[in-house]
Amino acid sequence: MHAAQVQSWPEGPRYVSVDDPPAPSDSQIQLRVLAAGAHQVVRSRASGSHYSARHLPHTVGVDCVAKDEASGQLYYCFNLQNGTFAERINFEKSIVYPLPGHVDPASFAASVNPAMSSWMAITNRTTNLPKDFTAVILGATSASGRLAVHTAKALGAGKVVGIARNAAALEKVDGLDDYIVLQDPIAETDFSKAQDCDAILDYVYGDATVQLLTSLARSKKPVQYVEIGSLAQKTADLPSALLRSFDLTVRGAGAGSWSISALQKELHTLVAKMAEWKLLSATAVPLKDIETAWNDKSLARGGRVVFVP
Repeated sequence: MHAAQVQSWPEGPRYVSVDDPPAPSDSQIQLRVLAAGAHQVVRSRASGSHYSARHLPHTVGVDCVAKDEASGQLYYCFNLQNGTFAERINFEKSIVYPLPGHVDPASFAASVNPAMSSWMAITNRTTNLPKDFTAVILGATSASGRLAVHTAKALGAGKVVGIARNAAALEKVDGLDDYIVLQDPIAETDFSKAQDCDAILDYVYGDATVQLLTSLARSKKPVQYVEIGSLAQKTADLPSALLRSFDLTVRGAGAGSWSISALQKELHTLVAKMAEWKLLSATAVPLKDIETAWNDKSLARGGRVVFVP
């Protein structure tokens, strides 16, 4: 069979022939891969720059949608150890999650990884949020931000406010109850619609973060802020007085702040919920074309890139 492997870090993925997987053990199931996402973590691992991928040859991928050819059952599969860009794989049954038949494999494979960020942020990096809490998503028009709206609603939010620069794009974000358009300069932005927030999920960071938190300086309720991404800036100048001015809890959310076992536990619920969400659009690329398509940024114009064996 064929797989996408990195045999030299500078060269990137290659489409290669590999041995068929052996007969699965009692704890395993053999599945045919239908679609696997080229997420940022997948690209980092394939370049050798990610701490979780250090050995060659490296089979590309961390997750996929796959099918049991005997029963026809679809599964979402998470496989950080052995990769997913291959035609068939033996998976431990503990890391496969059944999907309903109506799910589009490409869109689902494109969406779970970016949805994990907000799901793990709320379930593992916030505590005791009130019933029908208000969530603010800074960076709501990004792929992860759009899915974060569904995450917040699924986990009990009564109101979700999105923040981004593009008003037209914000209007199209499914599920938002209200939105704030960032101005230029950001200091001129009216953040009043965020004043009753209980939780902030931040994919942007930097000046927008400082201005948003500054607007909450007289908040009469606890606010839990979770830093997830840095689409705008890597650093933020947070005045010490601001951190003392209201009941603010600051945490980060990423693979270093929660465990893989915690993620695997949460995937049982997340995958089931996502089967009913409006998912991200995807551009499906044949796996055999990975050598030419891997660095082709134009492919992303049609949606998040997934490879199809």
